[in-house]
Amino acid sequence: KKEGKNIIPFGARHSMGKQSLKKNAFHIDLKNLCGIKMEAGLVRVEAGARWKEVLKFLAPKGLTVEIMQSNADFSIGGSLSVNAHGWQPDRPPISSTVLKIRMLTSNGEIKICSRTENQKIFQNFLGGYGLIGILLEAWIKPIENEILRSSHQLTSPSQFLHQWQKMKSNDVRLAFGRISLAPNSFFEKILLVSYESTKEVSHAPIEINSGFRTSLSRAIFRASLGSSRGKSFRDWMENLVGGEAGGTYPRANLMIEPVRVFANNQKNKSDMLLEIFIPQEKLAGFIPKAANLLRDSSDELLNVTVREITKDTDTALPYAKENVFGLVMLFTLDHEVKTEKRFSELSRKLIELALLDGGTFYLPYRNYATASQLHRSYPELESFLEMKTLLDPETLFSSGFYDYLKQSRKDFSKTAKTQTH
Repeated sequence: KKEGKNIIPFGARHSMGKQSLKKNAFHIDLKNLCGIKMEAGLVRVEAGARWKEVLKFLAPKGLTVEIMQSNADFSIGGSLSVNAHGWQPDRPPISSTVLKIRMLTSNGEIKICSRTENQKIFQNFLGGYGLIGILLEAWIKPIENEILRSSHQLTSPSQFLHQWQKMKSNDVRLAFGRISLAPNSFFEKILLVSYESTKEVSHAPIEINSGFRTSLSRAIFRASLGSSRGKSFRDWMENLVGGEAGGTYPRANLMIEPVRVFANNQKNKSDMLLEIFIPQEKLAGFIPKAANLLRDSSDELLNVTVREITKDTDTALPYAKENVFGLVMLFTLDHEVKTEKRFSELSRKLIELALLDGGTFYLPYRNYATASQLHRSYPELESFLEMKTLLDPETLFSSGFYDYLKQSRKDFSKTAKTQTH
C-alpha cells in the first residue's frame, strides 16, 4: 500500500490467461501453500494445492472430490476464484461444495467466511477472480470414490435434452456430450457419454493413465487439427469405444487426468477456450446457429463438449442463472494478428447468439466481449464492483481483468447516456 502497488494471487496459472496479470504489481505465488488434512468429515485444503494432490490424498480413504474441472492441474484457489464447474450432472458450480473459507483481506485481516459468517465476502470471493482477497484455505465436502462404468450413445441436438434426462434416471455420476466435428456430421450428432455407479467404493491409491491407450488417444485427438480426414477418423473411433475413457474406473481416476495429455505442444500455436452457457431448453435451437458461425473455423476447432450446470445460488457473479448446458469449445490458433482478430470477432458473434437465447459466457477466457455483452450477460456486475470497492477501498487487489471490467463499466455507462439523450 505504501508503494501504491497492486497485489494479485495465483496458483497453477491455468484458470485464467494473461488478463489475470498486471504490470508493476506484486504477484503472490501460492504454490507452497499446499497443506491438506481431514477435519470433521471435510477436506481442509490450502489454496495453492492442486486437485491432483487432493485426489491422491482422499483416494485411500475411499473418498474423492464431488465437483472439479475435467483436469486436475488446477489449484484450489484458482478453481474457486473462477467458480469452475465440472462434468457432474445435476450439480451447480464448485462453490456449492465449499462450506467455508479462510482468507486475507485488503486491510490485513484474516477472516473465516461462509454462508452464515461474513456472508457477503463469501458470496463475492467465490467466483470473484482474485479481486476480493487472498484465499488461504477452504473446507470442501468430499464424497465416496465410487467405481463407475461407462456407457455411450449417439443422439442429435434435437433429442439431446430428452436423452440427457433419460440418462439421469440411472445412478449416473459423471457425464458429458461431445459434438461431432466430422465434415459429414458437423454439429449434427452428439456422443453422449456417462459413467454410472457400480455401488462399489475404491480405497486403492490413485493411478494416472499414461500407457499406450492414453498416447493413442492423444495422437488421434491432436491429429484432427486442420484435417477433415483426422476429424472423421476420431469421430468414428469415439463412437466405437465411447470416448477416450471407456471402461470401468474409480471416480478419482477419471478426474485426475492432467492437461498435458491433450494439450498443444507446437510453439507457434496456442490452445484457446471459449465457453457459452445456454438454457437447457434452448440448446437444440442454438446448436445449428452456432454451427453456421463455426463452420469456417472448423480447421482450428478441436473439441466441443456439452456439460450440465444447475443454477448457482452461491455467488455474486453467476453464469448459471438457471439450469444450463455449457458448450466448452477448444481452438488451436496460430500466433498471428489476423488470427486473433478473426477469433475475437467469432467470439463476439457466439456470445451474441447466446444472449439472444437467454444465455451467458464464461469470464476467465480472452476478454473479447463488448461492454454491452458483458453487462447483458452479467447484470450483477455493478453490484459486484460496488462490493469490491467496499471491501477493498484502496484497490489493493487488481489485475488486467479488473481494468477490463472497469473500462467496460465506463463504456456501457457512456453508451446508455447517449441512448437516453
